[in-house]
Amino acid sequence: MMKMMRKIVVSAVLLLLMFSVSAVAQVGAGIDMGVGARALSFAGNHTAVANDLSAAYWNPAALAFMPVREFQLSFDAMRTFGTCDVTGARIGALPGAKNDDYRDRIRFAGAGAMTAIPTVQGGLSIAAVYEAPLTFDDFSVYGYRFTDTDTTISENAFKYGDLNRISVAFGIQVAPQVSAGLAVSVLTGGATTDYDQKRNGRPYNDVEIDHSYLGYSLTFGAFYLPADYLKLGMRFNTVVSLGFKEEWALRYAEGEPLFTGLNRPERLGPFEGKAYIAPKGAIGAGLTLPWLTTALDLRFTLPYTFAMPGENIPDDVQARYFKMGAGLGLEAPIPTTPVVLRAGYSLDECDLYQIVHRLGDDDSGWDPIDWDEGRDFDIIRNKHTLSFGAGLFTSGFGLELSYAWQTWGMAHDNGERRLEQIYSNHRLMAALIFRY
Repeated sequence: MMKMMRKIVVSAVLLLLMFSVSAVAQVGAGIDMGVGARALSFAGNHTAVANDLSAAYWNPAALAFMPVREFQLSFDAMRTFGTCDVTGARIGALPGAKNDDYRDRIRFAGAGAMTAIPTVQGGLSIAAVYEAPLTFDDFSVYGYRFTDTDTTISENAFKYGDLNRISVAFGIQVAPQVSAGLAVSVLTGGATTDYDQKRNGRPYNDVEIDHSYLGYSLTFGAFYLPADYLKLGMRFNTVVSLGFKEEWALRYAEGEPLFTGLNRPERLGPFEGKAYIAPKGAIGAGLTLPWLTTALDLRFTLPYTFAMPGENIPDDVQARYFKMGAGLGLEAPIPTTPVVLRAGYSLDECDLYQIVHRLGDDDSGWDPIDWDEGRDFDIIRNKHTLSFGAGLFTSGFGLELSYAWQTWGMAHDNGERRLEQIYSNHRLMAALIFRY
């Protein structure tokens, strides 16, 4: 009887916490960082001007016009700030409540090698590379009180992790000024969400959720050189398959501890499912002059109806619509020195659905996705990226340093309280390049 009651309680807790965690940590979670120090200093506007190993991500067709052998290592450090503001008809300030926080991360951002192979028909280059383009870092920290009951609420939700790519890419010239490229990528990585709620200073809901991912994706590229000084490029990325596993560790539910023994949390799972990422791409143009290189990118993310055909996504949910972005990058050499300076700016529609989860499988059936919770979210600040950097090149060796600042914001209104969150991310990246 006690075991049956525990199962009932845990099931109810799951329903409650699945909504709570997704409301503050899944929708809107994820920062699409891109890869490469030079690309970062261009604010991600790299589709037509990629000239190093990062072309495997930005446009694999550009590899065909790089007649070099290259090895590259990159590292980055990030600090993400978040500020929360809670309002509502029954909501009052909670003295001493923490309504902002930050998280620091130092990462091994990428490594790889490429080689060019002379052919009768033109250039052929092959690359193998590890990259970490998507981070799941997200957090919400805030407190408030209900003025009519004087109940105090303290919410803390933290999510961190990465989705990594291990890719084999190639670019080949199909005509004197035209090339095509393809990158086949294994996707792996994971994320941990830690959700902690207190009511009147005591633990109320406390859960940790771990996700691990495994799948693969394809990136297609095209490159055209209509003139020596003009470059045109295009890329398109689609995640073909991405499975995930989910495990839960429950510590408190509605104020009651959930322990199995030896003071350990109640563990549930692993549950298996399928994850979806909407297809996305870009077209770009680059103007290369002796004293200046300029790069312009137009980006798009397709609706989730392309990734999930037949899915009935409501008309008022952002996942149903295109997201657009654009930006400009600049690079200028310093005369008589081996140094180049770079800068960039991008503006992109904030994407609330970087990744979508669906539990179940083909044999047992797929659980329906609750798109209704997306109706409670608004974008209050689209994503702005401002960046700059420098590169130092000598014979066979290059050192690149880049810095980028991003900001974006969203709001969640559940009818009882409205939570507005403004984020900013600072990223410093370094890359070592060896050409031989």
